[in-house]
Amino acid sequence: MQFEFTEEQKALRQEVRSFIKENASPELMEEIKHNTGANGPHYKAWIKKLAEKGWLGAGWPKEYGGLGWGAFEQWIVNDELDYAGVPGAGTGVTMMGPTIMRVASEEMKKEYLPRIISGEVEFVLGYSEPNAGTDLASLKTKAVIDGDDFVINGQKIWNSAAHFGTHEWLAVRTDPDAPKHKGISVIIVPMDSPGITVRPLWTWGDVRTNETFFDDVRVPRKNLVGELNKGWYYITAALDFERVAIGPSGRMRRLLEKLVEYVKETQYQGQVLSKHPVVRQHLAGLANDLKVNRLFSLKCAWMVDQGVIPNKEAQMVKVFSTELRTRLADVGMQIMGLYGQLKTGSKWAPLAGEIEHFYRAAPFLRFGGGTNEVLRDIIARRGLGLPRP
Repeated sequence: MQFEFTEEQKALRQEVRSFIKENASPELMEEIKHNTGANGPHYKAWIKKLAEKGWLGAGWPKEYGGLGWGAFEQWIVNDELDYAGVPGAGTGVTMMGPTIMRVASEEMKKEYLPRIISGEVEFVLGYSEPNAGTDLASLKTKAVIDGDDFVINGQKIWNSAAHFGTHEWLAVRTDPDAPKHKGISVIIVPMDSPGITVRPLWTWGDVRTNETFFDDVRVPRKNLVGELNKGWYYITAALDFERVAIGPSGRMRRLLEKLVEYVKETQYQGQVLSKHPVVRQHLAGLANDLKVNRLFSLKCAWMVDQGVIPNKEAQMVKVFSTELRTRLADVGMQIMGLYGQLKTGSKWAPLAGEIEHFYRAAPFLRFGGGTNEVLRDIIARRGLGLPRP
């Protein structure tokens, strides 16, 4: 089947490209390169510009401050931002905002949605714990009602935005006597609340994540998302939105283009690498896989436009896209040989060390947002109708 974007959608892609070229300053790119990320002033200025264009939540309904565009248009914006390697919408826009629209009170919608879409509110995802990762429903961080407040105690791990986020989307146990999937709630916790301690954890890919401790943290009861003890449904819905957001593959496409240029210019045993059959086969396979990933991702966008939350489809695009990242990095390292292991800063590093860094960063997304092994079980049950093992 062949299909094309509309002329308006093609024009949008060109507009985004022009915007990036005019506004992505060298200072912003340096912040990204040195992992100062959202702590830096250039990042904040960039997010503000995206918000002013309406592109942070372009696919949000107009009644919530969005442009009312479809998910296809939002996908185009995200894909171009990813291709250029510049920041885009955070989890507040891609995960929490859509969930709040569907399940939260009108008061919560009015309080948070405008601030999310303006970039004022940056969310931290508070799910995993030291003994509750893959089996998230085993979480033990608890919230006890005390008058008009919840009092929260516990620990979260892999809190990737806790060092700069403004609010935590926190999964807590509010009924210790209920079955483990039934006694969970979601509470929005301001990160400047007394009793919160954040400690850094650095990954192999030079990305900072965190462990976060909650000691008698008091939060107003109005910060409860939806209904008490219904949090598991909100968690899974938000994760489906996150897995769709992982789908755009602009950066992988750009990296493959660079790799193709590299093999055209680099000789091995008197012949350019692009003439070697094995190299050509690997690169052609990656190009085809990128097209498959694009179709997976666009199908999820189409489903969102039809008013359907992708479920098994979201798991499929997350598994395929994250494992494609690993395959791309692995092929690049094999083609470059020992030189591919040199880091950014070495004068001998091919592509300025980008493949080496991508190789170290790629594994994170295979378990971030849900391990691929578990997602395959979900695909088998919900997609293929297979029984539980």
